[in-house]
Amino acid sequence: MHDSIQTEGAPLSEEERIAANRTAIFSALRDEGVLRAAVSYTGSGDSGGPEGVRFEMPDGPRELDEMPMAPQYVESSQYVDGAWQTTVSLDDRPLDDALTDFAMDAVEQYFGGWENESGASGEVVFDATASTVVIEHNSYFIDSEYSEIRV
Repeated sequence: MHDSIQTEGAPLSEEERIAANRTAIFSALRDEGVLRAAVSYTGSGDSGGPEGVRFEMPDGPRELDEMPMAPQYVESSQYVDGAWQTTVSLDDRPLDDALTDFAMDAVEQYFGGWENESGASGEVVFDATASTVVIEHNSYFIDSEYSEIRV
């Protein structure tokens, strides 16, 4: 178990944390025989978030019998003595939580503010066979077209 181990030495860069977390997620998916996992999300009116995780096995979609753990680097910040302090810890996280956190961080990175106004929805698909992550995103908007005709 990797319960809240603070990293020593030079801190991991954001890219290194993302790469390590991604590798651990794909390892856990393959260990469970999962072909694909998808995190769905939806939101509008300034609020939104994840809706759930779906696992696709060789015999079709199903729930996992027992949720495996995946080690994830987690960054946290605290305001102490007038200054922000950031730490990175390595925590064992349930796989569905690791998938959700990774997915929502990616959505926020590429579609920041997606939940505002008319909102958006989508899925973040983790393909364990190809080791790819794809964001399938739908942005919603209200359209209008103005016309003026003088007769």
